[in-house]
This record gives sequence, structure tokens and C-alpha cells, in this order.
Amino acid sequence: MIKLSCILAAAAVLTAPRLPADEPVGPVAVALGDLVPDSVHQDYGALQVDHSVWGKPLQIGDRRFVRGLGTHARSEIVFHLDEPGERFEAFVGVDAAMRAYPQGGSVVFIVSGDGRELFRSGVMRTSTPALRVSVPLSGVTELKLEVTDAGDGITCDHADWAEPVVHLKAGPQRAPKPARFIVIAPSVTVRLTEDGEIAGISTGPFDPVLVGSTRLGGFRQIGATVSAMLPSGGASFTRTLEDARKHRCTLTERFVPTSGSIRWEVEILGAGEPWTAPVITRLSCGQPGAVRFWTPWSDPEGRGDAWRDPLEPKPLVNRGWHYGNATQAAPVGGDYIAIALATLLPASGQGGVSLVLSPEDALLDMSLTTTAAGQIRLARTRHRLGGGKAVRFAMDLVGHEAGWRGGLRWMVSRYPQFFDPPNPRAHQIAGCAAYSGDERPVDAARFRKMGFRVNWKLSDDFPYMGMFIPPVKDALERWTRSCDEPTPTGKTATTSCRQMNDYARWMRSQGFHVLNYFNVTEFGKNMKDVAVAASRADDPALWKDPVAFLKLKLPDAYIKPPINTCYNAWVVDVGDPAYRRFMLEQARRHIELLPDTDGLCIDRLDWLRLANPAGDDGESWVDGKPARSLYRSWQMFMDELGPLMHGADKVIFANTMTMRLELNRQLDGIYTEFGNNGGALNAAALMGVSKPVLAWTVNESLGQPNPDAFFQRHLYLGAFPTAPYPFNHHCITPEPLADMHYMEYGPLLDAMRGRTWVLAPGCVESLTPGVKVNLFRVPGGYAVPVTFGGKAGSACVRLRNLPGLDRATCTALHPAAEGPGLVSSAFKDGALELQVPLVRGCAMVRLTTATTRTP
Repeated sequence: MIKLSCILAAAAVLTAPRLPADEPVGPVAVALGDLVPDSVHQDYGALQVDHSVWGKPLQIGDRRFVRGLGTHARSEIVFHLDEPGERFEAFVGVDAAMRAYPQGGSVVFIVSGDGRELFRSGVMRTSTPALRVSVPLSGVTELKLEVTDAGDGITCDHADWAEPVVHLKAGPQRAPKPARFIVIAPSVTVRLTEDGEIAGISTGPFDPVLVGSTRLGGFRQIGATVSAMLPSGGASFTRTLEDARKHRCTLTERFVPTSGSIRWEVEILGAGEPWTAPVITRLSCGQPGAVRFWTPWSDPEGRGDAWRDPLEPKPLVNRGWHYGNATQAAPVGGDYIAIALATLLPASGQGGVSLVLSPEDALLDMSLTTTAAGQIRLARTRHRLGGGKAVRFAMDLVGHEAGWRGGLRWMVSRYPQFFDPPNPRAHQIAGCAAYSGDERPVDAARFRKMGFRVNWKLSDDFPYMGMFIPPVKDALERWTRSCDEPTPTGKTATTSCRQMNDYARWMRSQGFHVLNYFNVTEFGKNMKDVAVAASRADDPALWKDPVAFLKLKLPDAYIKPPINTCYNAWVVDVGDPAYRRFMLEQARRHIELLPDTDGLCIDRLDWLRLANPAGDDGESWVDGKPARSLYRSWQMFMDELGPLMHGADKVIFANTMTMRLELNRQLDGIYTEFGNNGGALNAAALMGVSKPVLAWTVNESLGQPNPDAFFQRHLYLGAFPTAPYPFNHHCITPEPLADMHYMEYGPLLDAMRGRTWVLAPGCVESLTPGVKVNLFRVPGGYAVPVTFGGKAGSACVRLRNLPGLDRATCTALHPAAEGPGLVSSAFKDGALELQVPLVRGCAMVRLTTATTRTP
């Protein structure tokens, strides 16, 4: 049998004719908003194109601008220019939105070319009018735009590069490089030039004229590309690269066909002392107006100021997202993605293609940028290159149907260990949640009607952060609680494992569950950086003094200089071996002394965005030296904690304030503290397509003019809100209005317990304009949330590509209804159409098919 998976295309049919060169033309002006930068770093927020860093219109002083880059001090934006530059022009200044703040902003703008400073603005303040910049570039091919904080901190330093344009020397027009290699997989075909650049990607009827490659920011190729055919039917390409500082490496790209994708592997082997450079994968679509784009974003509009549907593909626009909410503690912005996946879909509705980054890779810092001109760029930064060590990345190009589910479905199937709960019992535990330290009995029947199932036990049972179960001799020994939080009636200042477990046992007897508080990134209470006598190290009561315990027992665990956080604790690095052993010891105490609790919920993953400059993970390079990424510390720790807890039939949930898929590998569920924020809810739901998702709720969420929208977005995304449980801490508490709404929607929320998203092609769609639907697999059948119907009395929903639809039975639950109602259905041409009655624009359809019906 002839192998078609890779064809060395010497045949003329695969070689595009070379166009005759045109005469040289004059300089070409290119708006920087139409270029994708090689690298971006800023100390706050994410780079915005044609908007300020807050996503608002650009304005400097009284002058408004349509185009530009909105950033924030301290920032650095680097562009590789495909042609030598002649001149850079822009207006610069502090964004006028900062006039509302007394301190205002103060920044300095700097322009550099090929490592040479070309312009410095001097200090500009909120009151400074826009400054015109016009800088000769003299053949520059690497343009760097910097904003500093003028030496007084970054508060209010919103900086705008308005109307930035680079004038490029335009030589003779160059014809596109012809395809010399073709790699074919069942769902996708990739055409490659002799230099290994992608000359086209197609999947069935969809050919979006994609070109692309992987390169290193600031590096140029030396010599020719070495290409080879691979026995697997793929092709490999090796280039030698060098930068202005004479760092040299080889970059090898391999394109290998698999049964469901074309694997795109990148290997960088650098010589000499370690260094770093952005590793940039670019795709460029030749027909940007003919495609739609989708990624697992927090907000498709990049703003995060309200909830917006994350399941709707959008046109390509000038916008940037960073991976995992990497620039701030709370995931309340709309400028991040939760899964490293980019999907292009045709506006015509035929076929689709996705670029999927492997979650098995060491992903340190990464960003995604798109432009309206059709460019898509993924940049990986802070990776340690050089030193003779190979750094490898893997991606997959996947062909699928014309829908956002296609790429995500492939990823869930390829990497189930990142999506499925290691302990499936998590689905039995999940439901509407609480965060309360109240140990008094509640009206269990009433709370079950609200959909309540699990309490993440409030943190103040511990003596201080990081010491969750002290080194007690048995379950009866008591210790003094932190007591920093309001205390429910009858709860004493001391507690014990027996007392904590008695509460969990009562909850379990009522069909409820308890998760105990845990935290691996913060330690102590009222910490002060004072000297501690070494002679105290053997004191058996040393644990009662958090400063002394940390400095004498875990001296390398805390980030130096200390970083203060809640309870005036310090940020710690669980990558430190002694601290890691200490935390695992506490987990063993939990298993032994709290048998009736269901597991742990780990708080504050936001600190994982830091790197420990005193550590070394062998992979990170930060500020010109080795460091230990707390992402990698977390993964190392969880690879030990996960098997320990799961082996005891416990579960692990986490407050994933850093929204990154690979951090969830050992997690059984997600409880996002910022679920009342639309972006955080979206990101958690997309990471949790196969895991339970619990979402923080505040009373104000139900005080809006239309509280139905609050519940319906949770139903739509399969997320359980926090219930109004007594003594909930900084979240929803009992009140008549809240209780009423939860009683009305409780049965609908309960109907999706145990849900996993169905990602089959075209599995569900609404035929009624404005109505949003989703599809979940639940024990015994399927659940179909039909939402946002407004005043409509019914909605038409179509289901397909599910087994047994021809013999399905359907019922619907409605808000405040006594019980389920019937749903009329008709099966035709392989699809089941439902006519769903709506109440308050909503229904939860329960569907049982021949394949899900219990015998």
C-alpha cells in the first residue's frame, strides 16, 4: 500500500508557480495593531489593541484615538519586522481615565531598535498632553516599546501608544513559497514549504489559507534548513538560529500524522550558558473575514465587566489573552484563557480546525494574541534555553466539524487525565455549596430542596494558615482556633479533630458532605520578619509560634523578601522539599483523624503565578537567572498529594484563581471563589466540562432586576452556585429573597448533579432565536438546560448524534413548578426535535433514551 501521509512533492501539481518580481516600491506603513508582537510583558492586566488596558477607548488628555495599544507600566512589547524598518511614529501618554484618581499616573516611554535605545520621553503624567514620537529606525528588524513606572510604583500607570505605525522598507514583491511536503491525517492535511513553514492547512471542505511556523523572538536563521521525511509519514525541519548576543541554538519542527491529528513537535537545543527567548507559534489566515474564532476564554470580548456567553465563536479581532489569569490575584478580568486551544471555524459552516497545545508540556508563561488581519500567535516565555538541554513542546492540528465543540472534544479524548476527576465520587458530592464554619444542624429537608450538598468548611478551624491539623496526639486533643472570623453561636474558641469530624458525620447522615480547608501557598498569622533563636528548634510547642516554626523548621519555604497575604501570612513555595513533606504529613493526619469528611478544598492558587528566585526547577529563567515556578512546585506536590488522598477515597477540590488546565490534573472538582464574576464562571466551567464546578455567589447576585438570569447562566454552564447557608463567609447568607429563589430553582440545579458535558458533533441546538441550550450526560440519561428564553412560552430544541434518540422520553422541570411536565418530541432524519414549554424563559429537560434507560 502506498503511504499517502507524506509526499515529497517534486511533482509540478504541488509546486506553485513563482510570480515575476515587481519593481521595488516605496516604504509601506503598517499599524502595530495589525502585527502580532513577539513577546509582551506588563505588570498589570493584558495588552489591549485599540483600547486602553481597561478595555475602554484610547484617550490621552482631551484627545481621543481610534487605534493603538493600551498597556500598563512596567511593560515591554517586542515586534519582529519582516522587512527592515525606516521610521516609527506614534502619540504617547497616560490614559485619560486616570484623571479620576488623585494620584494619577507617571510613566516614561522608551523606543529601542535591535537593542539600541532610540527614544525616551521623560516623565509623563496624567496632566501631560499627548506627545508625538517620530523615530528613524535605520534598518531595524526588532522593535521594542517599553513603559517604565518613572520610579514611583505602577499605581494608575495606564499607558497608551496611540496611532503607532512602523514604516518598512519594501523591496521587490516576493511570491509565496510553494508547498514541497504534504502531511495527511484522516481529519486534516498540512502543506509545508522546503523550509518547514506551513503553507496551508485544510480539513475536508474547510481550507482557511493558513500559513505559519514556530520561531524564537529576536533570533535569525543562519544557513539553510535541513529537511527530512520521517518513517511515520511525517516530515522534520531543523534550522540553526542566532540572536544579537550570539546565543545559538537549533530549532527542529516535526509534523507527524496520528489517527486524529497532525502532531506538531518543537525541540530547541541551545548551547552555552542558559538564556531565554519567547517561543512563538504563529498562524496567519489569508481570509480573516471568512472565519470565526473560538478559544476557552473568560470573556469573548476581553472585558470581564459582565457575563457573556463563552460558547459563541467570534470574528477575529485585535485582542490579547494571557494563559490562566497570570497578572493579577482575582480572576475578574476578561483577558485570559483557561485552556491552550485555538479554533478556527468557517462562517459558511463547513468544517473547522483547531490548534491544541499539550497540557503535558511545562507551560510557564504564555499568551494568545489575535488580529483582525488574521494573525494568531501563541508565545511561551520564561523557559530556560541553552546549556545543552533540549526544551520540547507539542501541539496538534485537529480537523473537525464546524463547531466549537470539535477541538475541545478531541482534547478531552486525548488528555482525559486533565479533565476527568481521579475520584469519580466527586460527582456524588457536588451540588450547591457553602463556605461556612457553622457546625449547628440545619433544616436538612429544606436545604436539599435548594439543591445544597456540600460545605467547604470555613478556614478558621486552624490555629493559623498552613497549620490545618496541628501535631496532636489523638482526635480528642484540643487547640485554639484562629478565631479571626465571626463565630456562630455555641462554637468555642478551641476545637479538636473529634469535634470537626462529629460535624462531618452529622452532615453525611443527612446526605450532605464536608470539604476541609487546605492551602499550600500561604503560611502563618500576624507574621513579622524577626530573628528567632536556634535553641528553640527542639521545643515541642514550637508549632504554636508560626514565625519561629517557619524560620526554624521550614526556612527555605517562604518567598524572600516576605510577601504578606490574608491573616498577615507569608507566601510560601510548596516546591521546597521540607515544606512539601510537612503538607503531606498534614494530609495523612486528615485521612486518619477526620474519616467522615470527604476531602479537601485547597485555597488561593493565585500565588502560583509567582516564581521563587531562591529556587531552581531546572526549567525557568526569570530576570536573567534560575528560578522555581510555583506552577511547577504545585504540580510536583499534587503528584504526591493526589494519590495519597484518592487512595483513601477522599476528593480534592480547589479555588482555582489561577485558571490553567494542567494545574487541575489531580483535582476532582473546582470551587471558584469568584464565580459571581462572569469571566471566572466561564473559565471554571470550561475547565470543568467533566468535573463538578462550584461557583461563589453573593447576595447581590440575586438583587438584580432579573435574578432568573443568574440561575440560568449556571444551568447553561453546568455550574452549582453557593447556597444561602447560615454563617457563610463573604458570600451569600440566608434571607427571604435568596431562599425563595433557591427553592424555585433547586430542583433544576439538582437535575444536573453528576453532569458531564456532551461534546458530540452538533449534539444540541436551539431553533428559537435568543434561547441558549447545552447538553449534559447525567446518571440515567441526559439533561438539557433551556435558558434565556425571556418571555417566550416555548422553545424548539434539536438533538442529534446520540444513541437511542428514536425511543427517547422527555420531561421538563420549571422554576417554582411542583413537578416535571411532559415535552412533545418528534424524531426525523436522525434528529429529535423537542417543543419545550418555558417558564420564566427556562426549563431543564430530562431525557432518557433506550441506551440510558435502567432495565
